[in-house]
Amino acid sequence: MVVLAGTVVACALSLLWTASAGAATVRVRPGQTLTQIAATYGTTVGALASANGIRNPNLVVIGTTLTVPSVGATATGSTSTTAAATGGTYAVAAPGDSLWSIATRNGTSVAALARANGISVTSTILVGRRLVLPTHTSSVAVPMSLQSQRYPASLLASSSRLTFVPLFQQWATHFGVPTALLEGTCWWESGWQTGVVSSTGAVGIGQLEPSTVTTFRSVLGDPSLSASDTSDNIEIAAAYLHQLLAQTGGNQRLALAGYYQGLASVRRIGMLPSTVQYVHGVLATAVLFS
Repeated sequence: MVVLAGTVVACALSLLWTASAGAATVRVRPGQTLTQIAATYGTTVGALASANGIRNPNLVVIGTTLTVPSVGATATGSTSTTAAATGGTYAVAAPGDSLWSIATRNGTSVAALARANGISVTSTILVGRRLVLPTHTSSVAVPMSLQSQRYPASLLASSSRLTFVPLFQQWATHFGVPTALLEGTCWWESGWQTGVVSSTGAVGIGQLEPSTVTTFRSVLGDPSLSASDTSDNIEIAAAYLHQLLAQTGGNQRLALAGYYQGLASVRRIGMLPSTVQYVHGVLATAVLFS
């Protein structure tokens, strides 16, 4: 079976990723086109076609293992953030309280708060529960080494976007979400471009809808949060992913579907075809950042 006019019409379910001398391989899956694969792996259709001897980019056999060129990274450096905590306890007083809102208000991180109480970062907390707050200032290491990570070629070519890596690491650590998942989601959403605005008004790196920004200003207790500020945008995206992971019991597929389609809609009617494609794309992209 083949892809005609950019559409896959047969079945092959496995996705393979390997890295060798800066190159990757990917097995074509149903619904994929060269355009989508190129976008996921940060290359171009022309480069993919050239690397694999493809004369007609609209004709690709499903199940074919493609070589993805120019994927690799070497960079160094390290930094860390410090989360100052007040100590003592906190009584959960409202249904809207969550680990991330409590952590934010008390100058700590979700991960530190969860550790102090022997619970998971995705745990549901009940009104009336008294949580132990970390009793000392704790340093949360945020590794900056990119040597072991494989980034899309187009990202490596953009030093300005590489400067966002510490922000992804900082906010992923703060909200207890996998850094690669946050990075992959935002790469799929915007290519880490700060000025992107969708037809529905979604803004920036995390493609945040105005209603999402308004909600998380309240949830995080910071009315000054702005989608146009890079750090704020990534912070809200991380908080939103944390919320979705908590609501789905840590199921990354459902959480990503919720980020794209809305969790209520996913639970009511299931994943739309475009949502399935989105989820597959983000999970494949996240491999690049693992």
